[in-house]
Amino acid sequence: MEPIWKAHWPPGLDEATIRLPEEPLPVILKANARRTPDKAALVFYGREVSFGELDEASDRFAGWLRARGLRAGDRVALFLENCPQFAIAYYGALKAGAIAVCLNPMHKALELGHELEDSGARVLVGSDQGYGVVEAVRAASPLEAVVTTSYADWLPERPTLPPPPSFLERAVVCAETEDLRAILGAAPPLATPVPRALADTALLQYTSGTTGAPKGAELTHGNLVWNCELMRLWLGQGPEDVVFGVVPWFHITGMEVQLNMMAYTSSTFVALGRFDLDTALRAIQDHRCTMTTLIATINVAIVNSPKTPEYDLSSLRLCLSGGSPVPAEIARRWEAITGHQLVEGYGLTETTAPTHCNPPHRPRYGTVGLPFPFTDVRIVSLEDGVTELPVGASGEIVVRGPMVLKGYWRRPDATAEALRDGWFHTGDVGRVDAEGYFTIEERKKDMIKASGYSVFPAEVEAIMYRHPAVAEVGVVGVPDPYRGEDVLAFVVLRPGATASEPELVAWCREEMAVYKAPRAIRFVPALPKTASGKTLKRQLREQARA
Repeated sequence: MEPIWKAHWPPGLDEATIRLPEEPLPVILKANARRTPDKAALVFYGREVSFGELDEASDRFAGWLRARGLRAGDRVALFLENCPQFAIAYYGALKAGAIAVCLNPMHKALELGHELEDSGARVLVGSDQGYGVVEAVRAASPLEAVVTTSYADWLPERPTLPPPPSFLERAVVCAETEDLRAILGAAPPLATPVPRALADTALLQYTSGTTGAPKGAELTHGNLVWNCELMRLWLGQGPEDVVFGVVPWFHITGMEVQLNMMAYTSSTFVALGRFDLDTALRAIQDHRCTMTTLIATINVAIVNSPKTPEYDLSSLRLCLSGGSPVPAEIARRWEAITGHQLVEGYGLTETTAPTHCNPPHRPRYGTVGLPFPFTDVRIVSLEDGVTELPVGASGEIVVRGPMVLKGYWRRPDATAEALRDGWFHTGDVGRVDAEGYFTIEERKKDMIKASGYSVFPAEVEAIMYRHPAVAEVGVVGVPDPYRGEDVLAFVVLRPGATASEPELVAWCREEMAVYKAPRAIRFVPALPKTASGKTLKRQLREQARA
């Protein structure tokens, strides 16, 4: 029996006609560069990097790695914000047969040291500004070489968009490091990418750590290109598209949905190093971008800004959102302000970004859409993790498909727990409706038990976003000796708006079942977030209990 969701896939999409790629991404990038060498691959604050330039520079970095004795399967760490040097080092590492380890450039020494030790990275490429953190852990790490670069090296003389002020700072001298500019100017290029099988690991992508210590998800060359092809077919992305992006590339959404898709589809990618509201909107307007992928927190910032209507966003044909669920009210406000529907998807680090996406011709707000081709999804019992539940029932989402990780790096225990009989257990609670659209209700570990009732924070947050004074909200459970847990909401007010705790508590009791309604409100200037924009519920719980 055909899954119910296939009836609502984008028109013309048919599994029987899909042929998944048989070559890894570095080979596809090289073919695209030969086809259109002068076409802009990346546009970085006005600096254009052509496909030919990106291909040659990454060939040279690959040649340097091989000359240093790097072998297939060795790890190369990237400790950079979004910039052309990241793309060059990333594709160069893959061409050399290495496994790329993309690390959060906001890490402090303890966090960086753990991931360097865990991954066994032999080489690290980082910014001169971030070298102090690397230097603090270098001696105790497995690193054999450190390459540094200055963000200013790849900015134009006269940027057409304002870069982050720190990107304009002069290069810092870093002792006992190699300079990336010197490498790219002198190293002989590697003529042909080192052969790698599609089953070989391409990325060690560390999970965000919102629910515990980060683990390295092993994503294969097949995972990368297979999901690129499914996204290409689903979204209709092609060489004519100009894509805007600011989501961090060390995070799987930015890495796969934007950086890898640029190389795979030969699209032009207008990239920012960091999110700034006016710069982002101006980039879309000035470069006539046709597509963008953002995350919920950026969507919220855009819809809350009175400046958004001042920009011409009419060139956009597709606005995607991922990373965390977008409340339906935010999606409706997005459409009212920008004139474009918001197309939400769903995926995890372990699934190489999306397993689901709303069909662009038929998005349904409040849902993450339908599973991709070749992707099986079930809702299973939270009690036993096996029993499949009927339409409309809430349970854990489990998935299997071509984008699912190989396993966790050096963690057979975690691999066995997450991958059972071929099914990846996401830890997310959700449901599916009669047409196959999935809704994410909550992380399993974030679910609140109040007086025996299950409360999904995301549902409470979605309702609270309807209040005109609420700009952002994070809901957590706090221990209560009588009810088990109480519902507590942390609220950021919209600029110029006022609301008192009693008023908001009373409003919530009018709008939702009493067991769901927050019994207390804490007004805060901002919510704690990961570098990829996800609200840190663990920190909110710690604040609440303190």
